[in-house]
Amino acid sequence: MVVYLDIVFLLNCLTDAGALYVTGRLSGLPVEGKRLLSASLLGGTYGALCALPGLEVLASLPLQAAAAVGLVRLAFGRRESLLRRVLLFYLLSCAMAGALVAGGRLLQGGGLSTLAALNWKVFFLAGGGCFVLLSVVFRGGARHTVAGELRSCTITRQGRTASVTALLDTGNTLTDGLSGAPVLTVHCAALDPLWSARERSILSRLEELGASPCLEQLGHGFRLLPYRAVGVRSGLLLCFRAEEAVIGGRALGAVTVALSPTPVSDGGGYAALWGGDAGKEAVGHAA
Repeated sequence: MVVYLDIVFLLNCLTDAGALYVTGRLSGLPVEGKRLLSASLLGGTYGALCALPGLEVLASLPLQAAAAVGLVRLAFGRRESLLRRVLLFYLLSCAMAGALVAGGRLLQGGGLSTLAALNWKVFFLAGGGCFVLLSVVFRGGARHTVAGELRSCTITRQGRTASVTALLDTGNTLTDGLSGAPVLTVHCAALDPLWSARERSILSRLEELGASPCLEQLGHGFRLLPYRAVGVRSGLLLCFRAEEAVIGGRALGAVTVALSPTPVSDGGGYAALWGGDAGKEAVGHAA
């Protein structure tokens, strides 16, 4: 059988890029073009190496798992819930590979004719397993997507911009005590592009240290926001004033952004919560 390494490289680049992009969107994380490109090129190189005679060991399950972790780490950086994202990426990759195999099965010829020997029992079992796992593990994000409650969100601070997925949650009544305006609550790890190196180092320990100790180290530009929630009579969130926030293509102007030390979604499908009216410009100022 003739193996064309350029085609193998290209197919792996495309499937990895697609799987990583969807992984980011479903996880509510920003998808940076340079990181995505680097990870997809690395994935294409790995796929091409697996096709070389004598290097079949690279395609073993442990090495595939290690490669998946490396690609996800390269694409999204060091974040919480890495295992969840690796699992989603792996399942999406399997689904895309299955689509290619199915296409080859239908074509029954050309360069894809070698796929005709596929064991269809294995194919359907694998496909069914992927569907069940995706439905169970990521059902929270999927439910909100179907309901049309998710919106793209960009946040700007000191000339830097981060993109996340936000859930429009009418039950979220968190407001800024200084202005009375709604507060945008975001998982701190999803706003990594906004921070300086020093801020990133401090905020990476937000869950460990708590809001008050982090504020003492961060100083100007941050403050504490009191809040109450189910199971929390009186809590404090670290927050800052974003110069601009855009949700679903609609500009909200300057808004207060509260940093959640833990993920705000139940299924990983979004990284921010907004309880205000996305169709109206936010007003008010905070110190």
